[in-house]
Amino acid sequence: MTQLTPQLRYLPNAQQQALWLENVSIQQLASQVATPFYCYSKAALLNNIHACKAAFEPENIHIHYAMKANSNLSLLRIVAEQGLGVDIVSIGEMHRALSAGFDAQDIVFSGVGKTTAELTAAVLAGVGQFNLESKEELAVLITIANKHQQLVSTLIRVNPEITVDTHKNITTGAKGNKFGVNFDDVLPMLVAAEHSPFLQVNGLAMHIGSQIHTTAPYLDAIAKIQTLISELKTQGYTLTQLDLGGGFGVQYKDHQMLTSNTGGSESDYLTFNDFSNAITSALADWQGRISIEPGRSLVADIGVMVSEITYIKESQPTSFIVLDAAMNDLMRPALYQATHALIPVQLPLQEQVPSTAQLNSYDVVGPICESTDTFAKSAQLPNDLAAGDLMCFLYTGAYCAVMSNSYNSRPIAAELLVDDDQAYVIRQAITQENLTAFEQHTALKLL
Repeated sequence: MTQLTPQLRYLPNAQQQALWLENVSIQQLASQVATPFYCYSKAALLNNIHACKAAFEPENIHIHYAMKANSNLSLLRIVAEQGLGVDIVSIGEMHRALSAGFDAQDIVFSGVGKTTAELTAAVLAGVGQFNLESKEELAVLITIANKHQQLVSTLIRVNPEITVDTHKNITTGAKGNKFGVNFDDVLPMLVAAEHSPFLQVNGLAMHIGSQIHTTAPYLDAIAKIQTLISELKTQGYTLTQLDLGGGFGVQYKDHQMLTSNTGGSESDYLTFNDFSNAITSALADWQGRISIEPGRSLVADIGVMVSEITYIKESQPTSFIVLDAAMNDLMRPALYQATHALIPVQLPLQEQVPSTAQLNSYDVVGPICESTDTFAKSAQLPNDLAAGDLMCFLYTGAYCAVMSNSYNSRPIAAELLVDDDQAYVIRQAITQENLTAFEQHTALKLL
C-alpha cells in the first residue's frame, strides 16, 4: 500500500494497483460519474477539524471556517455540526451558511466591497460580526443600523503592511493592497461610530495573506496591532476583540511525488499547534476574545479531481497529455501558477514507485482554447500512459471546485463525497442544458 494523502492510497489487486479514497475505488466512481469530477473524503475533513479544534479551543481561540475555500453545502453542514463558526464574503455565502445550519451569530462577514443590499440583509439576519474595510463602509452600516434600530457588532480590519513570502496574487496585508484600513484611519472611525447607538466597534481584524508557512509575519502583525491598541486606549477606546484571519499554509506536493518527495519536508510546514502556540505566546497578556478564520488548511487535502486522458499528443520538444479536464474545472494553475500533483489512477502491480527509466516528460494540458490551459510543464509521469487512462489531481479541496466555471460552454464538474465505503453526489454536474435554461430564446423586454 502506498499512502498519498491522509485518506488516499494505492491498494493492490490481482493485476495492478488502484487508487482508493477511504474505502471507495476511484475507478469504480469514474464508471458511474462522468469525468472530470471532484471527490472529497469526509474522514479527512473531520480529522482536520478535530486537529484544528484541539490546537485552538483549549486556548479559547474561536474558529470560523473561511467558506470561500469550499462552499459546498454538504461540506458546510459537516463543519457546522462540528461547532465551528463561519467567515463569509458575500450575501450568497450567508445564504449558504444559514442553509447549512450555522447560527447567524456565528457568522463573520468579511470582504472589501459589501453592498448596501448585502449589509442590510446581513443586519436583518442577525449576523454576529462585521469586519469593516473602510470608513465608507462604516458610514453605510451606521445608516442601516440606525434605520432598522438593530445592534450591530463590528471590528475594523487594519492593513498591518506586512510582507509575506507567498504568491503576489494572494497577499492581503501588504502596503497597497485593497484590503483593510491604514492605522491612522482607525481612530477617526472609532469617533464616527460613536454617532450611532446601534453600532459597536469591539476590536480589530487582520488577514495578511494565504499559504503562509512561518509564524514570523503573524507575530510582526500582532505586535503592530498591540501597539495600536495601546495607543487607542490612551485616547479612551478600549478594544476587546482580535480577529487574526487565516492563511495557514498547506503542503502541496508537486508532480515528482511518485519518484521523490520534492514538495518540501514536513518540517517546512507548520501545524495548527505551531500557529496556536505562536499566537498565545504573542498575546499572553491579552484578556479579550481571539478568533481565527482558517479555510484552505481545513479542506485542501480532503479532495481530488479525477480526469481522463483524451490524447497523448506526440510533439517536440515535449509531448502533451491532453486531459478532459480544463482550466475552467481547475483554475489555480492558470491563475496562480499553482502546482497540483497528478498521478495515474492505476499502476502496474510491481511498481510501488516508477523508476526514472519508466518515466517520460510531458506537458499536461486541457482542451480550452487558451495557452494558459496548462496544468504542468515537463511533468515526470509513467511512459506507458494511454488515451482512456484515468488521472487524479491531488489537494483539490480548496479553491478548486468553488472557482469552476463554464468557459468554452463546458459543463461544470460534479462533486462527490466519500464516507467510508459509501459515495454520494453532493453537486450534480451543471450541464449546458442547465445553463441555457437561464437564457431566454426571446429576449425579455425591460424598457
